[in-house]
Amino acid sequence: MTYKDFLIEKRGRIVCVTLNRPERMNAIGAESSEELLRILTDYRDDPDQWVMIITASGGKAFCTGMYVNEGAEKTRAKGKADGYDIYRPWTDMMQSIHKPFICAVNGYCVGGGWHLVADSDIIIAADNAQFLDTHVNLGLINGVESAGLARKMPYGIVMRMVMEGRRFRVSAQQAYQWGLVSEVVAPDKLMDKAWEIATHIAEEAAPLAVQGSKKAMLGAMERTLSEGVAYTWEVLSDIRDSADTVEGMRSYVEKRKPNFTGR
Repeated sequence: MTYKDFLIEKRGRIVCVTLNRPERMNAIGAESSEELLRILTDYRDDPDQWVMIITASGGKAFCTGMYVNEGAEKTRAKGKADGYDIYRPWTDMMQSIHKPFICAVNGYCVGGGWHLVADSDIIIAADNAQFLDTHVNLGLINGVESAGLARKMPYGIVMRMVMEGRRFRVSAQQAYQWGLVSEVVAPDKLMDKAWEIATHIAEEAAPLAVQGSKKAMLGAMERTLSEGVAYTWEVLSDIRDSADTVEGMRSYVEKRKPNFTGR
């Protein structure tokens, strides 16, 4: 399937999704939100898609969030702020998927673009990446994005980004120091690194184990320590009788590469 605002590339079990609106700084409007929801639904439901990479074209901006011109038109027509509703379906979908997301950030990541970062599992960045927020400069609340981002980097930094708006920008190196991104590379090496990470996961790790590990970690974070540990013990049993678990143990004993099937 082809999309207007996204490019899709598949290599084996990996699917790479590229936001392709560089002329609009890769802002997300109503049409692109609908497309992204379909892309995420396909990823969730396709047993042959094990890892997703999310990135953007153009190099100047990864994503600048809401397509403000479109949102302003809706606001003018209705007489009240409008535009938030287009985000919730695909952000809820992304948060519900236990398959891994790798986010490769190049250029500016602004406002609503934080959704893609906050809900990804592994974030890498080109050294030209910058993170900032402009919600308050437009009279809007940054709540959902900042709540997700505050789980990945210090609360005080996220709060300053939210409250100081466009005046406080976090560089790729600062994002690395504060734990938001796990690696910073040159722009021309960004996608090579993203594909490398995705390949390690898709070709060497059992997909049910990867998904179960994500489910366990996220579930534990939503609970107290003792409740969280107890929850992870429950999740361990989800795949105990799976073919992949048997294959993983058997291949180790037989000193060969495992052949995982996602079953």
